Amino acid sequence: MEHIGHKPDFEGILGDKRLERRAEMISSSLLLSRSSIIHSATKSEAEQKGFYRFLGNESVKESDLIREMTQRCAKNTVGREVLVIQDSSSLGLSNNANIKPASGLGLVGNKVGLGFLTHVSLVLDANNESMLGFCDLQLWHRTKDKSNNTTKVYKTEPIEEKESYKWIKASNKAKATLAEATHITIIQDREGDIYEQFCLIPDHRTSLIIRSRDNRRLADGSKLYSVLKEAPVCGEYLLALPADLRKDKTKRVVEMEVRYQRVSIKKPTKGVTEGIIDEKELYAIEVKEKNNDSKDCICWRLLTDQVTLSLEEALMVVYRYKQRWYIEQLFRILKKQGFQIEDSQLETGWAIRKLFLMVLNSALRVMQLYLAYGKEDSQDLSEVFDHQEINCLEAIEKNHLNGTAKTSNPYPKNKLSWASWIIARLGGWKGNRKSQAAGPIIIKRGLDKFENIYQGWKLAAFKT
Repeated sequence: MEHIGHKPDFEGILGDKRLERRAEMISSSLLLSRSSIIHSATKSEAEQKGFYRFLGNESVKESDLIREMTQRCAKNTVGREVLVIQDSSSLGLSNNANIKPASGLGLVGNKVGLGFLTHVSLVLDANNESMLGFCDLQLWHRTKDKSNNTTKVYKTEPIEEKESYKWIKASNKAKATLAEATHITIIQDREGDIYEQFCLIPDHRTSLIIRSRDNRRLADGSKLYSVLKEAPVCGEYLLALPADLRKDKTKRVVEMEVRYQRVSIKKPTKGVTEGIIDEKELYAIEVKEKNNDSKDCICWRLLTDQVTLSLEEALMVVYRYKQRWYIEQLFRILKKQGFQIEDSQLETGWAIRKLFLMVLNSALRVMQLYLAYGKEDSQDLSEVFDHQEINCLEAIEKNHLNGTAKTSNPYPKNKLSWASWIIARLGGWKGNRKSQAAGPIIIKRGLDKFENIYQGWKLAAFKT
């Protein structure tokens, strides 16, 4: 199998060799930069000017930058079973005093904030959870206040005219881009609970797992949530919940009950594409906190076309849905506590949108390291770090991180988990078995520190 391509390759993408060389240079700078702030990612004024010119060049199109990422992802998924995790996010830029009007931005968040929106499809290997790239990326800005469109009007509009069509569009793009994957499981949150999607997307190599948004009407006249409530409990499991100081919640372990039921959901009466079948058979799964009927009760209801006739099959669906957490962490890394994309002071939304696409590669690297953390059988080290970077990591471990048996790197040097352990130590993780596991932000801090060390290490090597 080919090595995973983590570094962008723009050859033949932009139609201009000078632009392609500049794109690769910028990508390399961002890959080891502390943030998306350009003066932090560059080493000289000339490099900064080149960065600004590239992002402001109208010949550099969003579609080309997206094509480079999706083509690379397609190569990484040949012969693999994959998970495609979709989610949307808004990027707020109201604090940017330099921004020019009418420059690829629109209303976001509270209906008065300025920014743009994105819908990202992140691809993971279904068996080892290594990150393989992005199979679809959508960027857009709203040209009118969405609040003027009432729920009643919105429900009658064709799905193709709704903003929510992004979910179906992304699913179709996943099927096309990942044509050589052995199987695709698309995972979405409540917004993806769209009748047309269940009818149009699944096939012999594509499945859906979507969290239920609506108490759907079933073909026999009953309601989905009532049927699940009456279904027998097929098993239980323990769920460890972390503390949340913001909500004054302490760490605890809860018992979860599992139910599943084969159901046939009924086509909605309004706003559905013509020609869609009247009923669609699916499997519904409910995991609910035992002996808790309060509003804080943990309860997930999932819909899938994957055959679910046993507790093991139901738990596999739940486990795969839980991988959505990774894309939430990806957005977190892109924003305040990571690459600070919302703090960019570029003058046009179009330039910031292109910067966002290029920074995604850097955020992906953070997540690759995070997922490898603590795993004996992680992906190969050479799939994420090049030869020079590996030599620098070896020097850091030898000269700075040697400790006792309890604080020594336990992972093989050819695995990404070995590098992840070093990066976590650089980010402030203590390195002993009693320490809390390193999170994505600690990994990001470690990469920031590694970038400083690596630049000095390369300079010293050059002088000798």
